[in-house]
Amino acid sequence: MTLVDSSKYISWMRAGRSPVTMLAQSLRTRSLVSCGIIRIEVLRGIVRKKVHAELTALFDAIPQIPIDDGIVRDATETAWRLDRKGRVLPVTDLLIAACAQRVGAVIVTEDPHFKHIPGITVRTDMQ
Repeated sequence: MTLVDSSKYISWMRAGRSPVTMLAQSLRTRSLVSCGIIRIEVLRGIVRKKVHAELTALFDAIPQIPIDDGIVRDATETAWRLDRKGRVLPVTDLLIAACAQRVGAVIVTEDPHFKHIPGITVRTDMQ
């Protein structure tokens, strides 16, 4: 199972690569998941309506991990433990990591914050 972080979507688009194309195979094999925070982070920055519509359709097709009370509790506990060690990470990254942990997904990301969160596997490419 793979969860692609917003930083990866942004990196692909900046390089002129379509996330729809990059994720087509994973979507076909049903090995892709996402969560609402990633959807918001990606779609809020899209200027062109056509690209916005394409990415909206992509997110509609990807199974979403619901951010429920358990996810919030897990992210809160991770934040508390990391804060005690002097590692204060963005709440969005903590919630995304908790979503990935819930389903055992690998996070594909360009964001260095995720490497500080115990119990998750991080990659920079789709392999």
